Amino acid sequence: MADYRWLVLVWRLPSGVSTPRVTVWRRLRRLGAVPLTPGAAALPYSEHLLEQLDWIADEVSDWDGDAWVLPVGRLSEPEEARIVAQATADRAGEYERLEADAQRISPAAAERRRRKIAARDHFAHG
Repeated sequence: MADYRWLVLVWRLPSGVSTPRVTVWRRLRRLGAVPLTPGAAALPYSEHLLEQLDWIADEVSDWDGDAWVLPVGRLSEPEEARIVAQATADRAGEYERLEADAQRISPAAAERRRRKIAARDHFAHG
């Protein structure tokens, strides 16, 4: 098997109802994906994330759209750096919001949020 480093989901949905688009982006955000274009997002390669993206692609097909899950080897250094920087900034923002909310929520709720953020912190910068 090839040495994959990235997964890219590329999709197209029929114009009209926005619910499928919103659903796709919410699911991708929960996974920690970095948007590349309005119809493409990238994640670091793992079997777990490959399975998750396959499920999202199946849903896009169910909504009469087209989707491709593309395992990718290496990207150029600047492209990889941009993706990692965006993912890192996204998680840093989430950790900062959690810190700001920590005094207003229960310790158990804060811990649940922290675990969810950590699960999508693919570059362990939190």
